[in-house]
Amino acid sequence: MVTKVIVPMLGWTMKEGLIVRWLKREGDSVEKGEPLFVLETEKAINEIEAPASGILRKILIPEGYVVPVSETVAIIAEANEEIPEFEKLIERAKEIMGEAKKPVGEKLEKVAIEETEQLQARIKISPAARKLAEEYKIDITKVVGTGPEGRITRKDVLMAVEKRKLMPRIKQVIPMTAMRKTIAERLAYSYRTAVHASVGMEVDMSEILKLREKLAPEIEKMANVHLSLTDIFVKVVATALKEYPLLNAAMEDDKIKIFEDINIGVATAIEGGLVVPVIRNADKKSLAEIAIVRKELTQRAKDGKLSIDDMTGSTFTISNMGMFGVTSGMSIINPPEVAILSIGAIVEKPVVYEGKIAIKPMMGIGLSFDHRVIDGATAAMFLQRIKKELEHPSMELYSTLTSTN
Repeated sequence: MVTKVIVPMLGWTMKEGLIVRWLKREGDSVEKGEPLFVLETEKAINEIEAPASGILRKILIPEGYVVPVSETVAIIAEANEEIPEFEKLIERAKEIMGEAKKPVGEKLEKVAIEETEQLQARIKISPAARKLAEEYKIDITKVVGTGPEGRITRKDVLMAVEKRKLMPRIKQVIPMTAMRKTIAERLAYSYRTAVHASVGMEVDMSEILKLREKLAPEIEKMANVHLSLTDIFVKVVATALKEYPLLNAAMEDDKIKIFEDINIGVATAIEGGLVVPVIRNADKKSLAEIAIVRKELTQRAKDGKLSIDDMTGSTFTISNMGMFGVTSGMSIINPPEVAILSIGAIVEKPVVYEGKIAIKPMMGIGLSFDHRVIDGATAAMFLQRIKKELEHPSMELYSTLTSTN
């Protein structure tokens, strides 16, 4: 049976994906469910499985091309099986590859080259200097002329040659992946649009560490999952957001949209970038349920199998850098959200406690917030609420942590 391999839609907002690598070659046998190729979207890198068993008869789109969702990229069939509309599929693949080369971009690049050449032709430069610049491949548009009326002399070009020798040598040029570009664009957009402000506090983690030590075996037995501090942070933050809904919001078109759902994004470092999988309705989940979801999302992130839906719809983000030994820091807001909580490492420190010096496990927390939406006092009170819950866990929180819905 002939089976078309298409670019799957991995999330409601996905429109296209980059074929990073084919895991099989033409003529190889494939089994249904076996990884066939690697697809990079704007938010994740995924291994796409073979939709059927057979022979990979034809790879229509090679590596390095961006392909729209639902387009055919390969054909699986039996060894001598006739493939209907084979020529038509090849022609369509050529069209896609032609579009992927972005002729508009090539045209703009050509225009830019022509404009540079015209500019170079207008620059005042002596014939000897021009010949020398061509010999050493010096861009004369970046050379400051010291001759009459700014004319570039041979000496100016020689100075440019010497200056280039002093520049550090480039070991490697790494092209930005689609994921890295998306991260860069989103963070730059956030920093340009949101008015970033921040507040920070130190938290005595003595009581919450005792609570975790008590709850961990129960949850391990109940849900077969390791209880992490991040799970507790998610629950505590979700509870605090119910009291401070202005931080569970987005700024769009000069309007503040307060969300009914509390969906906590957990910033997760992976090879080549950063993803933010989402724990939905965290305020309504028990700690065991949060731990289960967090574990599943973390594993999918490590395996490169997060879907776009897994990373869509967060209303507030937590960035825990404690496992890297970072004690403090402020993160950039994840747009269109209005705040992000940064969590540092727990460090034993001497502190004044009940009038005496005591060694306590202290942790830094920092809140970056959009000052257009949130005032400093509100941000500080929200952080105080988190600090209070971590230092003096309430019975209500304890019962919520140990029960399942």
